[in-house]
Amino acid sequence: MPRRLGFLVAFVACALAAGPAQADEYPARAIRLIVSSPAGSLVDVLSRLLAQDLGTRLGQSVVIDNRAGAMTQVAVEALIRSAADGYTLMIGPSELAMLPFLRKSYRYDATKDFTPLALFASSWTVFAVNPKVPAHTLPELIGYAKAHPGAIRYGSGGVGGALHIAVELLKMKTGIDLVHIPYRGGSQVATDAISGQIEMASMGLASTRLADNGQLRILAQTGPIRHPMLPDVPTTAELGLPDVRMETWFGVIGPADLPPAIAERLAQAIDAVVHESGFGDKLLALGCAVAWKPPEAFAAYIADETRRWSQIIPALGVAIED
Repeated sequence: MPRRLGFLVAFVACALAAGPAQADEYPARAIRLIVSSPAGSLVDVLSRLLAQDLGTRLGQSVVIDNRAGAMTQVAVEALIRSAADGYTLMIGPSELAMLPFLRKSYRYDATKDFTPLALFASSWTVFAVNPKVPAHTLPELIGYAKAHPGAIRYGSGGVGGALHIAVELLKMKTGIDLVHIPYRGGSQVATDAISGQIEMASMGLASTRLADNGQLRILAQTGPIRHPMLPDVPTTAELGLPDVRMETWFGVIGPADLPPAIAERLAQAIDAVVHESGFGDKLLALGCAVAWKPPEAFAAYIADETRRWSQIIPALGVAIED
């Protein structure tokens, strides 16, 4: 065998042998977990909760990297630019399936540009009103809004967010006229609804603690079931509005083309964390619930969500200005 050809054969053999060895040794250093929201947000708190136990399972630190901005686009670009070696991951929120239809400049496809690893949690939206609003149920609110177009101002965490889209779905399905007051984040929405600055709040489950002692009247929740935090509050489906559904989900994704062996290692570790004793209780305390889907099921779910929003958002006429 010519010397040069023998060298090439040896090089290829070594390269092929190195692949499985690298997967077996993974992880050999700290893992970066990109979060698309600032410190203290629900996504950030969930990420830190997962990262702590995931690091223990993997035997390496999982370091949070907050990359807030442009409704996940800053975080997504950081993930896309990273090497597909398992050392950079991201908490993928449900907005990933919505943004391509909300923002013209959003260049990524949730079904092609990432490696889905695991869906692990979900939450949903709650509709509440100031007690001075003459409505004790969602049907009563709908009736009042029809009789008084534009009289109800509702707050959300910003244009194009899940809290905003949930009410726009309600408006489209019922024909009512509500005035949107966008906020920068959802923390101030409940406070202003309590003080009467706005009549209605579209908020996350965790914010319902602010509604204790009758400060807000909670009318409905948009999830598939009644959350344990609100066992007496009906879902929109129970009230005859199954299409007014807004389930916010949280999963772990990697860059496209993540090696299958590394993806499987990560999925198994996340599975172990999510299903260990006490993790579900921690999620419930944050207004979330375990929503487990392994890689293939998570990929199918993202595809379903993407198809769903591709039809709904254009019909709503909602867009984010670049």
